[in-house]
Amino acid sequence: MSRVIGRRHLAAMALMGIGMTACGGGHDGGAPTAKATVSRGTEQNARMLSQQQLEDAVVDVHDLPGVQVEEVGAGTKGVGNGVIHAARRTNTNPSLCAPVSAAVDGASGYTPVGSVQRVAGRKGHSAILTLVSYHSADAARVISELRAALKSCKGYTAGPMKVTYEDIEATNHPPQGDDGVAFRLKLAMQPGENGLKLPVSVIAIRHGSTLAIYKTASDSPGTSASIPSDLVDAQSKVLDSTVHSTP
Repeated sequence: MSRVIGRRHLAAMALMGIGMTACGGGHDGGAPTAKATVSRGTEQNARMLSQQQLEDAVVDVHDLPGVQVEEVGAGTKGVGNGVIHAARRTNTNPSLCAPVSAAVDGASGYTPVGSVQRVAGRKGHSAILTLVSYHSADAARVISELRAALKSCKGYTAGPMKVTYEDIEATNHPPQGDDGVAFRLKLAMQPGENGLKLPVSVIAIRHGSTLAIYKTASDSPGTSASIPSDLVDAQSKVLDSTVHSTP
């Protein structure tokens, strides 16, 4: 077995997430799990990226030599662009895990301005890359609510298929961007204490009012899921340059 799930499997995971966040609009109406703390200077100096600007900001071979970037559902027009929607809190049980559940799918409880989702990385080591642009301070609220939820959320089920994640824990704070959260969890493929559980890793980084979410999964219960650090570094540099540049 390969160390990390292949590109086709990552694309399938992304499509599953798209289906789970396909319904929604505005904030989900539930009370925020935490009061967001916003850096006023950072927010005021950052550009709110449009759908086209997000698509143009996706990392390429000029930013990371050897990188391979594929649209989710290659060959299907439009899949991977503008697919992220506000996630409903009621789709997750318990609801306190809603910010975590949404982040796993590259979403949040807030309506985005635009979004792109790709499978990206060098050969043999890829991740699902989701870039989401938000209005004003919503991006900061997403990170704040996610950080608060990770303090108490240990497992949840989500969506009509009752996808189950367990053993959730926050990991080291990512150094890139204006703020960020990283965590790991396990996708329960089989029920029961001894059932098959696949490790999953997620990093969410805020660049102004744009979020970059990276997710990957291992194909073996005993192997950790490793997000390509070179991908995170290269994409972060592109976003920092884009959101903080003069229009």
